Amino acid sequence: MPRPSLTAALTAALLAGLASPAAAQTGAEGIETSLHREAGLSVQGGEAVGEVDAPYDEVVRVVQDFGNYHHFLPHFRSSRVLAQRGGRAMVYMEVGILRDTITLWAQLRIQSRDGNGRHIVEARMMQGNMDGFIARWEVEPLDGGQRARVRFRILVDPDVPVPSSVVTAENVKSARRTIKALRQRVVEVRQG
Repeated sequence: MPRPSLTAALTAALLAGLASPAAAQTGAEGIETSLHREAGLSVQGGEAVGEVDAPYDEVVRVVQDFGNYHHFLPHFRSSRVLAQRGGRAMVYMEVGILRDTITLWAQLRIQSRDGNGRHIVEARMMQGNMDGFIARWEVEPLDGGQRARVRFRILVDPDVPVPSSVVTAENVKSARRTIKALRQRVVEVRQG
């Protein structure tokens, strides 16, 4: 029996369990997902918006704890702060894809700031083994800061020979899973 090519095997692994992304969907857990375009990249990113039942300040603290991203973000294997000054940081990260068979890595430039009544954290790849990596958190206070609404965008464009539609679907799925993981992480941090 002939062995499948690497490209076919990688494509099959990525397609396993993936749903095709719709223009905008709201899941049972109250997380709305949609597609997000970034100029110059062939794949689309995923965007998810959901509420977190924890004080705004606590949610912002978790989002700014870059060195602990590997403890709760989907697919993260490692995250280390290389340098930090004020709202700027250099962070090294590794993620596993294709059922943890391939490791992607990047050195990210992260900027954290307040603007328009919300806290924004943006991460862009400076170097790595991907064609592109962009992530953005927006945390907005609700109910006088007793709760928070979080918008998360992720666009990972791996240097892997798979269709862009498969990568786009994975970006949407990762955005949704990140909001769910953030909710859980906030609970864990509160419980000490």
